[in-house]
Amino acid sequence: MSKSKEKVIILGLILLMIVAVVGVSYAAFSYTGTGTQVNSITSGAIMMTYTESDNVINMTGALPTTDATGTVRLTEGEYFDFTISSNITGNVNINYEISAKDVTVSDRKIDGSNIKLYLTRITEDGTEEELMTPETYNEETNANNYTGRPAGEMSLYASSMNSSETNNYRLRMYVTEEYNPQGDGGGLEFSVKINVYGKDGDKMPVPAVETLLAKTNPEGLDYNSATAEQQKEMWTFSHPATEQTGALTDYRYIGANPNNYITFNNETWRIIGVFTVDDGTGKMEERLKIIRDESIGTITWDTNSVNNWPTATLNTNLNSGDYWTNSLGSEAKEMIGDTLWYLGGAANYESVSTGLTSHFYSYERGTDVYSGRDTFWVGKVGLMYPSDYGYATSGGPTTDRNTCLNKELSSWNNSSFSDCKNNDWLFTYAYQWTITPMSSYNGSVFFLNFTGSVNGNPVDSDNMVQALPVVFLKSNVKIAAGDGSSSNPYILEI
Repeated sequence: MSKSKEKVIILGLILLMIVAVVGVSYAAFSYTGTGTQVNSITSGAIMMTYTESDNVINMTGALPTTDATGTVRLTEGEYFDFTISSNITGNVNINYEISAKDVTVSDRKIDGSNIKLYLTRITEDGTEEELMTPETYNEETNANNYTGRPAGEMSLYASSMNSSETNNYRLRMYVTEEYNPQGDGGGLEFSVKINVYGKDGDKMPVPAVETLLAKTNPEGLDYNSATAEQQKEMWTFSHPATEQTGALTDYRYIGANPNNYITFNNETWRIIGVFTVDDGTGKMEERLKIIRDESIGTITWDTNSVNNWPTATLNTNLNSGDYWTNSLGSEAKEMIGDTLWYLGGAANYESVSTGLTSHFYSYERGTDVYSGRDTFWVGKVGLMYPSDYGYATSGGPTTDRNTCLNKELSSWNNSSFSDCKNNDWLFTYAYQWTITPMSSYNGSVFFLNFTGSVNGNPVDSDNMVQALPVVFLKSNVKIAAGDGSSSNPYILEI
């Protein structure tokens, strides 16, 4: 569609938040909402109407609050309702986005990192549907060309419509519970303008996680009974709670050659799956975990013979050294999110009682480490876990998937279990490092052997073990094109 036919709709609302300190040990906050109503915007076959409610956000004497309290407030003045209606005729798609922009002009400003916004949609029966989890104010660095939202604003919600509809929205704002008002001097302010942008054109991509989860197979489906198309998509795995996590469900690609190819950093990478991860601040979200399809070379895990990932030589290379500086482009770096990586280890790998894939999953998220080692690390680039390798198998005609998962990984080199490794797409590179230490040894970690087994290896080995970087992508990364096959990999955008 030509630029001359693009219709951009901008609807505005000013929300003013005044923060004042009362006394020396607590703060009272007064939120005052004011607005300018735009009755309607009409362009050809498109008409959108924006209506403000009579209520305003006007909270007096409010203290920093938890998400549990801030997201359910319904006293008059604690929330703001507004409506967006559309009247569309003909075959046209409208992408629209609600965003927030910091317009504070006062020198006495509270930082946006202390302010949370929460947006819901009010359904026909009066209940609220969450559209955006509570998020601190954070401006996007890139514009959204599908909706017309510029860079420098916080995206609250984006969607598409191709028929007439009316949606009622409810906005709440509050000061985060972490904010400490002591010593701030009082009289702080924070002003936010809420914009709604709309543009006609091709339907905008949805988050990659949403796209892939829509095609995920249920946990109970037998691989051999699945269609060829189903076998190429992700599979559901449920896990019990561990020492460092609650019970979780993740979604993984399995088999010899699933449709998990993506183009990332102008290279071929592959998607391990979708996982619920901690971004390092306690916020949990579902994100894509990907691994480079080719090794970056044989690199020593740690030249000091210490199996502690935060201080490892390879960690430095991947996150601040040569690889991060010279091998990753700016767009790729923008897509990678900070993640809490679990560093629990296992004492050994020899017996059935310690070496199953499910056991490794538990050990990785446990707290058993060699004396003085860290049990977790927050960063951007890591390595795969032994359990990633184990869960990626589909098994085969002589050894099915359940049999593989019930056999210790150290025995996958046995000819009786060749179906396990040969139908595991992560067996591409033998002699491959993992991030998981051996807790009973000072200087060894687990690695994928060329035989298909998982064994221990000294971290100072410098002549054979390959490094394949692994990252978690940010939750707002989208799939712009592709079907995930090797000939048509997914193309990402942010």
